Formats: sequence, C-alpha cells, structure tokens
Amino acid sequence: MIFIMATRKFVDYVDFVAEGAFCERLLTLAAGEGINIINPRKKGYQMTGTVFAGDYKKLRKPAKTAGLRLKIVKKHGISFFLKRNRKKIGFAAGTVGVMLIVLALNMFIWKVNVIGNEKVPTQDIIAAAEEKGLTPGSLRKKHVAREISWHILNQNDGLAWVTVNIQGCVANIVVTEVNEETEMKYDDDKPVNIVASKYGVIRSMDVFDGQDVVKVGDAVMKGDLLVSAVYEDRYNKLTLKHARAKVMAETDYSITVEFPMEQVIPEKNGIKKEVGEISVLGLKIKYGSDKNCEGLPFETDEKDLYFFWLKLPISVKNTRYFAVKEKTITYNMEQSKSGAYGLLEEKEKIEMADMEIISKKVEEKVKDGKYILKADYICLMDIAEEQDILSDIPWENTDDMS
Repeated sequence: MIFIMATRKFVDYVDFVAEGAFCERLLTLAAGEGINIINPRKKGYQMTGTVFAGDYKKLRKPAKTAGLRLKIVKKHGISFFLKRNRKKIGFAAGTVGVMLIVLALNMFIWKVNVIGNEKVPTQDIIAAAEEKGLTPGSLRKKHVAREISWHILNQNDGLAWVTVNIQGCVANIVVTEVNEETEMKYDDDKPVNIVASKYGVIRSMDVFDGQDVVKVGDAVMKGDLLVSAVYEDRYNKLTLKHARAKVMAETDYSITVEFPMEQVIPEKNGIKKEVGEISVLGLKIKYGSDKNCEGLPFETDEKDLYFFWLKLPISVKNTRYFAVKEKTITYNMEQSKSGAYGLLEEKEKIEMADMEIISKKVEEKVKDGKYILKADYICLMDIAEEQDILSDIPWENTDDMS
C-alpha cells in the first residue's frame, strides 16, 4: 500500500468502481487478460480497485462479459496532473525543478544524530565522526559506515560498540557505552589499617593486602582492628602495607521517611509561550523568545519535512512552555501510607544497594501532619573502613597481594 501511494505521484493509476451482481468474476476474467487489479474490495454489489491507466481500457471487455458497469472514481499520476495543469507550464516546470533540487540535496548528509550515550559527551562522538569526514553537507555515498564506526570506537574509551546508519540525508550514530563495574580503588600513598565502621558479627572476609586479626564468626565493635597494615613475611621481617579487604558483617541498619499528608504541587496551567526553530541545511533559525521561561515545564516536538516521499534537509522544532499554578493536595491515610512506603522503597534502593537484607521491621505513625515510617533492618554489609596509621616500621608501597 505504501508503494502504491508513493508511485501514484508519477505512475498513472486509475481508481474504479464496478457495479453488478457478480463482481468477483471480474478478478478471474481480468487475470485471464493479464490485468492486475490492485487492492480489490467488494461491498454488496460494488467492487472497488486500482489498475494501471493503460489497463483500464482493457478492463472494459472482462467487465462487459461479467455484466458489470465500470466507472472511474479518481485518476492518479504525473500525466493526469500535467494534463489538468497544462496551462500552468511555469508551475509544472517549477515542480520538476524543485524535485531535481530535492533529489540532488538528498545525495548529501545534512543531519548527524548520536543515540544511546549517557556518559560519553555527544560532542566527542561528533568530533570523531568529523575526523572521518562525516559532517553536514558531505556527500552521502563517499562514507564507509564501518570505517567511521571503528574510528569513533577507537577515539572514545567509554564506548563498547558503535554503529553508523545513514538513512536518506540523516546519519544516526548508535552507540553502546562500556558497563563500568565497581572496581577497588588503589590509594597507595600511605599505609592504612582496616577497622570496623560499626559493630557486627563477621560472616565473610576477603583480605587482599595486610594481615587479618579477626576471623569469621567474631563479634566486633565500631573501631576494632580487622586487618592490620603490619605484615610479617616468612623471614620475620615487618613491613607496612596499604591494607585492603572486604569484610561482610551481620549488623543493623535503619531508615526513616516522612510523607507530608498535605502537599503543594505545581501543575500546568495553559501554554505561556511557544518557541520555534527551523533547521535548514544545518543552519538553525529561531523564532520566538524563551526569555523568562527558565524552570517552566515544557514539551518539544520535532519533525522533518518531506517533498512527496523525499526527505528534505529541513526540520521544524516546536517548544511549548507552560504556565504553572500551585495546587494543594490532601491525602487520606491510605494514600499517605502508600506514598510513605514508596519513599522507603526508593531509599532502600539507594542506601542499601550493596547490602543484603536478612530481616525488616517497620513502625508506622502519624505526627505533625506527616505519615512517618521507621524501618529497622538486620542485614549483611561491608564494614571495612580505612584508617591512617603512623609507625616507624618501613613502609612498602606495592600493589602485590600478600
């Protein structure tokens, strides 16, 4: 269907309607004459369809055989268009000229988009693409997408994969960033002990450097030494190290959240200002002013312009800024409870991301117009904390594991 709509602009087609008791016979008879009826639809004693203009005359014979009456509904195509506008030669010539210009412009890249990046700056990716010649105004066919992709990837360490898709006069650079896992930070400029950041019962220990002084199952208090920087080698020689360890202990944790049962929230109150921007061949022309619109909620929509099915190197962006009015909302007990638990869940995700919850107890109360939750947890968490030390023992600055 899309193909038909596109080709109708230039290829001559005729939409017709056939009336009679046996409309479906027309399909069989037409096929026997080598006539292709496109998109036939039957409703009652009528059938509609589309054929090439040259086939319409041939269709009369099978229609007569089937006892049907034919009628043209609409004509499509460049010849019909020119015939209707034969007195408007200038208009026709101008249309052809515009088409030729559009076809010529469509041979160039006029817009470069970057999709999928969050940490790697867009301008760094664009700069790497420009080094390989991918710039607005450059000839589309001269670009080798694979070479550009590899160059961008090699120039940006934060990217794991890059794909360049050139569609019409738009180049889309689709990237996947490196998934950076948490790594142990090595700060070897000073010797440190590992002490307990809070009390707990040790459930597991991974000592990477230094000498452990406690073991799994021991109960420790805040500040107790867990891993010593003083290391004794097999020759009974003492040296200092930058102790490193991961010590998981069973301990407690608590979170308190407060949800106001009456809140003043901003809401949209009609469009305050509308600002537009036209981008032509990479040149941006702005109309309207967004002065005094800072902080206002807004919506933006952007669309490319087309000449028939050809994409033009022109886009229009509209930004609508909304006025804001304050609205007071009063929540009932059930709504307040739900809101408070939502806040608690958010804080758990942030504060307890690296912890394992063993048990949880929540206390609820309402005070001063707030729904308050106090959650007490028993959890596993890393209680290892670095502590600087001063000693006369020789300091060994090394990354070697003990």
